[in-house]
Amino acid sequence: MATTLGNFYVGATGMQASQYALNTTAHNITNAGTEGYSRQQVLLTDLSYTNIGNTPIGKKQEGLGTRIADVRLVRDRFVDKAYRNELGREQFYQTKYDVVAEVENYFGELESSDFRTYMQNLWSSAQELQKESNSIVTRSSYIASAVAFVDQANEIYKQLTNYQKNLNTEIKDQVDRINEIGNQIYELNEKIVKVEASGVESANDYRDQRDALLDELGGLVSVSYRENADSGVDVYIEHRCLVSMDKVYQLDVRPVSDTCDYYIPIWNDGGDKKLADPLFNVHGEHIKSNDPVWDTNAAITLARVPDADAGTDVGSLKGIIMSRGDFVANYTDIPVAPEMPLRPNRADYETDVEYQDAVTQYQTDYEKYQDDYAVFSKKRDYYNSYLEPYTVNNIIAQFDQLIHGIVTKINDILCPNKEITLDDGSTMTVLDTEKAGYGMGQNNQEQGTELFVRNNVSRYADEVTVTLADGTTQQVREYIPEDPDNYFSMYTLGNLKVNNDLIKNPSLMPLTNLQNEELQDVADRLIHVWDEDFATLGPNSLVTNDFMGYYKEFIGDFANKGSTYNGIAESQNKSVTELENQRQTVVGVSTDEELSNLIRFQQGFNAASRYFSVVSEMVEHLITKLG
Repeated sequence: MATTLGNFYVGATGMQASQYALNTTAHNITNAGTEGYSRQQVLLTDLSYTNIGNTPIGKKQEGLGTRIADVRLVRDRFVDKAYRNELGREQFYQTKYDVVAEVENYFGELESSDFRTYMQNLWSSAQELQKESNSIVTRSSYIASAVAFVDQANEIYKQLTNYQKNLNTEIKDQVDRINEIGNQIYELNEKIVKVEASGVESANDYRDQRDALLDELGGLVSVSYRENADSGVDVYIEHRCLVSMDKVYQLDVRPVSDTCDYYIPIWNDGGDKKLADPLFNVHGEHIKSNDPVWDTNAAITLARVPDADAGTDVGSLKGIIMSRGDFVANYTDIPVAPEMPLRPNRADYETDVEYQDAVTQYQTDYEKYQDDYAVFSKKRDYYNSYLEPYTVNNIIAQFDQLIHGIVTKINDILCPNKEITLDDGSTMTVLDTEKAGYGMGQNNQEQGTELFVRNNVSRYADEVTVTLADGTTQQVREYIPEDPDNYFSMYTLGNLKVNNDLIKNPSLMPLTNLQNEELQDVADRLIHVWDEDFATLGPNSLVTNDFMGYYKEFIGDFANKGSTYNGIAESQNKSVTELENQRQTVVGVSTDEELSNLIRFQQGFNAASRYFSVVSEMVEHLITKLG
């Protein structure tokens, strides 16, 4: 009789298991369009068996029905890890490409009025000035072109530095988001452990939420993780723990230095932020161009530039940092290789004594060249680690080098300098009054009126009397040199403007001699300076360009970088899409498949129900008929 009544249990468990399977199938169908949802699969198994005897070939058993072994979350963890890594690389290069695309807009290269136009206008007005340099019209036109040139250069510089500040804000936002994700994963770990502790139920919806957070985290930083035996996950970013089973490790930001408020992400260990470990090994202290470290044998610790071979080019957060840079650069941050002295040729000297003197001087100069080149090599290594890879900062430095070159060369033509030796053996750089021109008109005959001025520092100090090495005295105006440690002393972007005295009175331009005659050679040099060799784009380039050639190479350089970043990002996007498609074949819900499961489990429920009814009728018959 017990065996007969046990058949009720077979039918009941069959209906119960089918009902649970129908609920799971309905859950899949309901969430077929839900982003981040993973298909759940019902696994059925035998409930248990009752031994009722033995036979020569085995045990004689009676089954007690069926049960749900597990409601399994269908995912391929290997594909998940590959997807998150490829997503991180895509976000790194997509971020860098977006930055280059934004910067291109500032220079107007895709519009009718680009910065090249302002350079050409300045050159064209110099041509007109060459034809009639004593004309107020041509002088006014030249000054107006210079004003437009400087204003546009300063405006581009302002946009670039503001963009750096915007990237700085985005760094803080992403660090905050990483902390939020860490806290949410920690909370989900606790919920999953509680649900699955009994071994009866799987916390599949919580697991989906956790996987979605890991996907998002993988786009921000390099992420790795492992699931523990109790179903929680330990999460690591940049090879350091972010989430463990008992703690969430927080990130924070701190300024790069006391003089620059750009943020760098750090691990918040509760101590002094200045001593906290940075999240990325890409930061370094900004060393000034005249820092004594360049003249010593002291080693400079260089950052590790993100590299595809090393697998460190991952995450949009690192992409933002590598786009922004850790300081506001200028032309002094681009090292210039020293010029190698030419070895004397005997044929160029009349006597052996003169030749030997030249050889001796060459040896001295060559030793100095070697020392200078050693310093240059250290600066180049520093440039390659801390400036060239940082998109916006490198663009600012290269652009500033162009602007500085144009304004200083024009100023040096209008206000030439010379070096004099004083009676104490020291030297002084002063206005060369023998070559400098005067303003036009008797009341405007002044020397040393420069076109481009620094905001708070004049070109020359007040006139003083000095004693020269030959014992004579002379009235001089000492040139106030540029100091890399003093921003306001430099002819650099943001600190430039056209001389307001010239704007008000173009007659002051020093293009005339004391007889009010045109200084044609000065006007000619204002034209020829555009054809002279100017500079290389950086210490790694061997091509020396004039101003226009430099600008062309400058634009082409970061445009090529943008194209490279975009190409890598598109390639990575294809990989991400392929992995996502591969992942969806596993986790995605097929409504057709689920509808067939719906029919299958409904039929199973009906069969179990019918079985239960038959057993019920049989028992009723036994009781009523057989007593």
